[in-house]
Amino acid sequence: MNRTSNLSSLHRRAGRGLACAGTLWMFAAGAAARAEVVLTPKVGGIAPVVVERPIDLPALSAREQRALSPAAREQRRQDELLKTIAEDLVYHLGKMTGTRPEIIVAGEAQPPRPAIVLGAPAVKLGAVPAFETPTQESFRLLTRDGRVLIGGESVYGVAHGVYEWLRELGCDWIFPGEEGEVIPARARVAVGDLDVARKPVFEVRSPWYSGGARIVNADEQAQFAQWKIRQQQTAYRDRPHPTFLGGGHYWASLIGRNRKFLEENPELRALTRQPDGSLERTWSQLDAAHTGVVELTVQDIRQTFERNGWPKDYPVAMSIGPNDGGGYSVSPEALAAGAGRNDPVTGDQDQTDALVLYANRVLERLVPEYPNLYLGFYLYSVHADYPMRHKPHPHLALNIADITYSRFHSLLDKRSVTRTYYRGILEQWARLNREQGNPLSFYGYNWNLAENLMPYSKMKIWGQDLPYYAAMGVVGHNNEQDKAWSILGPHNYLMARMGWDTSLDWRQVLAHYCTLAFGAGAEPMEQYYLDLIDTQESAGFEAGGYASIHLIFDRGFVERSRARFARAAAAAGTEVHRRNVDYFSQPVTALERYLDYRDAITAFDFEKGLRAYEAMLAHWETYLEKNANLVSRYGRRYAENWLFGPYVKQAHQYSTGDYRLLHALPDALPTLLDPNVSGAFMGFQNPEVRDHSWMMTKTWSSSWEAQGLGPYRQGAVWYRQRFELPKTGEGEGIGLFIGAVEDEIHVWCNGQYVGRGRGFIRPFAFDLTAHVRPGGDNLLALQVVRRGMLNELWQGGLLYPSFVFAGPRLDQPAPLDDPPYRVLPGGAREPIRP
Repeated sequence: MNRTSNLSSLHRRAGRGLACAGTLWMFAAGAAARAEVVLTPKVGGIAPVVVERPIDLPALSAREQRALSPAAREQRRQDELLKTIAEDLVYHLGKMTGTRPEIIVAGEAQPPRPAIVLGAPAVKLGAVPAFETPTQESFRLLTRDGRVLIGGESVYGVAHGVYEWLRELGCDWIFPGEEGEVIPARARVAVGDLDVARKPVFEVRSPWYSGGARIVNADEQAQFAQWKIRQQQTAYRDRPHPTFLGGGHYWASLIGRNRKFLEENPELRALTRQPDGSLERTWSQLDAAHTGVVELTVQDIRQTFERNGWPKDYPVAMSIGPNDGGGYSVSPEALAAGAGRNDPVTGDQDQTDALVLYANRVLERLVPEYPNLYLGFYLYSVHADYPMRHKPHPHLALNIADITYSRFHSLLDKRSVTRTYYRGILEQWARLNREQGNPLSFYGYNWNLAENLMPYSKMKIWGQDLPYYAAMGVVGHNNEQDKAWSILGPHNYLMARMGWDTSLDWRQVLAHYCTLAFGAGAEPMEQYYLDLIDTQESAGFEAGGYASIHLIFDRGFVERSRARFARAAAAAGTEVHRRNVDYFSQPVTALERYLDYRDAITAFDFEKGLRAYEAMLAHWETYLEKNANLVSRYGRRYAENWLFGPYVKQAHQYSTGDYRLLHALPDALPTLLDPNVSGAFMGFQNPEVRDHSWMMTKTWSSSWEAQGLGPYRQGAVWYRQRFELPKTGEGEGIGLFIGAVEDEIHVWCNGQYVGRGRGFIRPFAFDLTAHVRPGGDNLLALQVVRRGMLNELWQGGLLYPSFVFAGPRLDQPAPLDDPPYRVLPGGAREPIRP
């Protein structure tokens, strides 16, 4: 593509002079119509910005703001937005020309010429929006009679028009904050014939930072809010849309408001199976099949209307969805409401039918009284399918969240088995949308969850998925975001632009973004991103988090990327562009540090592994100090508090100093699947069992998915390791360090039960002293039970390197030393102890 073009030219190429993706490009004939509007008619002068009302607003205390009526609160919000965009327009033109224009209020007389006219005065002069939208966000840009006119359905539309025009002048915003601004310097600002009317393809475009203040501070939130306005996103997360389902886990609030009632009526709570086989009413979820839960929900919705002062015909979409996580009811009624199937990705019992039936019953009660009410839930986790038994009510709304499928592939990529399954689900919901209008919205994620330090891209994923969602009738998105802009910047930008035009080619948008960010160094940076995308999707792995990173990206990728960064930095013509090459290359340095870390720990060199881990954190800290928008505090917390820090620190503790490593468990171990978690009763731990013909699987060097075990999501797996233990010093203890499992481990040594540990990706230490034979042959039998159904995509078993060590005896035999047991008739427990 022509690297001097701006993104507006990409829109025009898609449909010049036609309605294209919610855009009308209109061109008038005649010399007068083509005359330029010169906004800098003299040296040091610039045309004023004309607004419809004063933008100096009186300050309001928090108490005064809370006291505002809904209408007054909305008016205040629009006044604040008008002030924001008018002052930001002045800021951009000032940086562009060196002269800040004056802001004047329109009067009875026509605005001066030249002028930039915003809002109602512009509409009066001819910039009448050509579209109507539920959120009043369409706009019209028009040059007429020596003025630039920016009209809109509301101030929200006017805001979008302002930034569309600034983009026409060459401005853009590649990431939040001043360093992400692209504002060309020019002494003369002149606008040719212009008549553009646009509306967004997605009526809601509401990305948001998650994690709260511990992940994103107030300044970073403010910069992101500004970026969203500049990139024509939905200005406020709580702006209402009549059919967009923005809420999520409703049951938590319903339980909170009715806790006493639910204590007195426990039958409304989920009946869940406990590890000992008993049934217990818990607080994890409600029982969706219970008529009392339906009645409780109906009452709560009615109270919500009354509390908000809404008329009964008020159009609104509300969530009535379950809590996050598991713990769903297995009562006879709940099982009867379901379809008796398991979710193939998580392995847990599918809840889609039970929740559809619950929503249907609530809607049947409420829609006759509240005709414009829509209710629904997230389509994700274990309620992510299409119902087999219950046809959804036409007023059932869904928010589609693709959290449990491959994060490395688009839904059009047939190489991904999980995305293929997901697409089949979407096709059925799209057909229902066409048949009876069920509203659909999308809740995506902009990062590789449980990671976000490594190279990653959703350019092709969103470049293919967002047009698909638009075609199936999705009205908008509220994508959950993390702020690692050095990793996520290009596809965040694509997400914003495709909210307005899904006909854009993601490759052209990537090339344009690289031009904005890297100037003359754009081409090698574009090659880096295309290589990243191809490497990510072609490797053939889907396991989540860090499970696939070392399988996807190798040292060769690092070397290719380094060479491209060097060429980009050498070609970049400005310090800003060279700075951006440094910023956006940092994920590859992070990858290199991570590969150093993995090489060290898989060589059982934990001294070196600890240094590599500390280098990873130091690298992250360096870029946080350069610009806090570049890196993710989620990523740091994942690494430091969960995925790496506890492991490498404890591995280092038990292999150095007073301790020494005696035997490293091999990567490949004899393996036996135990789908019914009955192996302990069958004696899989006994030394007499012959394991020479068991299958061999890799533990820490690969993933279950890579070895064809991904769909095995329930039950347990056994590993056995025979080893000769050298003689140890008098009084020394012998221990076993287990790096990480998914997500409960039971340990036997020479047929004797040692204990267990439970927790996903947590290290455990076991005391083997009483069970081992120093100077002789020994057998370790390890049973790993999968207890959590929602840990990560297609991992399993042993996850990190483990070893036997010697040193001071451990204070306790195991993190948990209660043995496995079975429940006998009458409820008695029989422990398994040889």
